[in-house]
Amino acid sequence: MKKEAAIEEFCRTLPFRFNDMDLLRKVFVHRSYLNEKESLRLKTLESNERLEFLGDAVLSNIISHMLFRKYPDIDEGELTKIRSRLVNRHTLSGLAKGLALDKYMLLGKGERASGGAGNPTILAGAFEALIAAMYFELGFKMVFSYIETMYAPLLDASAIEPGHFDYKPRLQEVTQRVFKEPPRYRLIREEGPPHKRTFEVEVIITGEVFGKGTASKKKDAEQSAAASALKELENRYGGIFPERS
Repeated sequence: MKKEAAIEEFCRTLPFRFNDMDLLRKVFVHRSYLNEKESLRLKTLESNERLEFLGDAVLSNIISHMLFRKYPDIDEGELTKIRSRLVNRHTLSGLAKGLALDKYMLLGKGERASGGAGNPTILAGAFEALIAAMYFELGFKMVFSYIETMYAPLLDASAIEPGHFDYKPRLQEVTQRVFKEPPRYRLIREEGPPHKRTFEVEVIITGEVFGKGTASKKKDAEQSAAASALKELENRYGGIFPERS
């Protein structure tokens, strides 16, 4: 796929119109690409690193605001720990993959050959660069709303467990060990226009609903439901999840 067509394809996945295409292209430019012949031909003069710098600050600001508002009884030290989990490389690269940023990255041949498109550091940087580009394009208020929606399932579970993309496999492991059967996820509500869908999912264990989750993507709603179920299991059985008698 040609680079212009790829950028246009990515634009169609966004819930808003992106007007500054030069700015959006820069989101995907890794520094290793700058010395490639194609980059020189296209006069690509700057990587996404400056955007990454700004996006990091914007994202940290928004997440701090969300945590301050959501957890009024948690002190600043614990809030800092939760925030670091929400903006670390693992979480950001997972969000980047959810947006398929790895599909559009512009990398040097060596970087691409070594698996750079899946490198968590590169993907996390691209995600932060995208946030900065959105900030310039849409303004802080709309970026805040976008991040708030994207982070809702992660924020709901952020005080439970450091890993934000392993709730489903962790719940699977726990329920197999404790109940000798896997959890079952059921979509109970789907609403909203195509560009702004909302999914509500419940997770069922031994015929009982243990958790629910809501998000703009079905898989994120399942993650949120799994996190809720893990919390309920901990409330019932304690941290060790003992075998049933």
